[in-house]
Formats: sequence, C-alpha cells, structure tokens
Amino acid sequence: MNPYVAHVGYVFQLCALLVRDILWLRCLLGGGQVILSAYAYSRGVFPIAFWNAVFVGINSAWVVRILRERREVRIPPELVPIYEQHFAALSPPEFLRLWSWGESGKAHDAQLVRQNERPGTLYFVLAGEASVRADGREVARVRPGQFLAEMSLLTGEPTTADVFALGEIEYRVWPAERLRELRRDKPVLWTKIQSVLGHDLVEKIRISTARPATSST
Repeated sequence: MNPYVAHVGYVFQLCALLVRDILWLRCLLGGGQVILSAYAYSRGVFPIAFWNAVFVGINSAWVVRILRERREVRIPPELVPIYEQHFAALSPPEFLRLWSWGESGKAHDAQLVRQNERPGTLYFVLAGEASVRADGREVARVRPGQFLAEMSLLTGEPTTADVFALGEIEYRVWPAERLRELRRDKPVLWTKIQSVLGHDLVEKIRISTARPATSST
C-alpha cells in the first residue's frame, strides 16, 4: 500500500481535532483509524493494525450511541407547554429523561418545605399555589411553573423559609440525592438544569420586586 495513505489517515485525525461537533469528531477519528489500521496491516505491522482496529470499534460504538441520543424524540402533547415554557434549555431527550426521574404528587394544606433544613426533594408546581413564609410572615407565593427548594439545592445551604400548600397543589418532585448524583455523573446536563433553575430564580426576583410598584398604583 502506498505510504501516502498513512498521511490521509493522519489528516482525518487532524480534522477530527478541529471540529466541535462530537459526532463528526468520532466519525473522523474512526475513519482515520480505519485507514491507519489497513495501512499497518499491509505493511505487516500487526500491533499497530490491532490497536487502531480497537480504536475503530470504540469510536463506532460511540457514533451509534450519539445517533440514538440525537434521533427525533417526541414529547407527549401534555408536556409540550411545560417543556417549551420552563425546560427549553434541555434537549427533548434530556427533558424526558429528567422528567422520568421524578414522580407526580398532590398535597392539601400541607407543609412542603421547612425553614432551616436541607430538603430532600425538589418540587415543580403543576397546579395550585403555595405560600412562602419566613419567620411566620408570607414573603412570596409560588405558582404553577415554578420550583420549590431550588435555592437550597443549588447552594447546599439550609432553606430560608417555610412553604405551605394553599388548598390542593399538584407537583412533580425529584429526590435531591438523585439530582446530586446527576451533578456528579453528568456535569453537562447538570449545567443545563442549573440554567433552568437560575431562570426560575430570576423570574421570582422580578415578580417580587415588581409587586410593591403594582400595589401602590
């Protein structure tokens, strides 16, 4: 086999290091390793041929995995508004994965979060309202589309207020331990979830600062 073929394989690998998309990176690496493996085999350099063949297998497995993750995923119609309004920072597969880790629940005039404790769960309100009370005084209301106990989850500090359901409330709840595992094992996904929670906090601050101006008119 012509020695210049090996240069083609290395050019493929060079191009792989220049692309940003992980799928193209894996494809170019695999293509270059196929060429280098074939060239080494033709020259009788079997160890190099063997190890490049191993790398081809690894990259091929990753290409299949990435394609499966990127294939079109349909969000159930009842979840589309929730996804588009509150979880758009996540891809549809990421959103469905996160949603499946939670459980739906209901409460009626119950205390959901206790002040000065580290909550074991993260709530996302689906219906109803909750009262946020600091030292017995109501400081805010939580409505559908907002989170509860997200600040404690983000900072690791105890909560600064009690939260009580006002009448019946429906929610989606995630165990805090599962989310901490997610932060450790899937940092990229966790960063996106932090963006979702951060947007929720900003929106709460905006509403709380606008409330006095509204009440004075």
